[in-house]
Amino acid sequence: MSETVVETVESTVDETEKKYELRPLAASDLGMVCKIISEIGVRQFKECFNVDQIKESMKADADGAEETEDSKEAKDAKLESIGFSVVFDIAGIVISNIPAAEADIQKFIASLTGLSVPQVRALSLADYGEIILDVATNEDFKDFFKRVMKLFNR
Repeated sequence: MSETVVETVESTVDETEKKYELRPLAASDLGMVCKIISEIGVRQFKECFNVDQIKESMKADADGAEETEDSKEAKDAKLESIGFSVVFDIAGIVISNIPAAEADIQKFIASLTGLSVPQVRALSLADYGEIILDVATNEDFKDFFKRVMKLFNR
């Protein structure tokens, strides 16, 4: 019975027509993207990385004797725990700063979709989230960030 429900939901979602189409990103979008990134608190991200905690974890692992399968698993679990902590801290920063970026996010979405800002504000939360996800997973958007990261790695 649950398989039937899942199949029905999946087929309904597939048949749902998008109410928007994203235009390609352009050089004129750079300012708005940078402003939004700044507003969501990217500068605060460094506070999420507890360097002392990471150093201590690595030192304890280096001080140990021969690495066994159990010690490797413990080390991996420790690093995974630190990673989850960092991700949750970053998510908290982004979520707490969304109100500061909300108007600019809505303007940016309006410019990408051809909708007006009032239309964007009136979207259901599900549609709004879908647009944000579509923008974030858009190849132009990913390519932009890959190129920016190359600049930092030079």
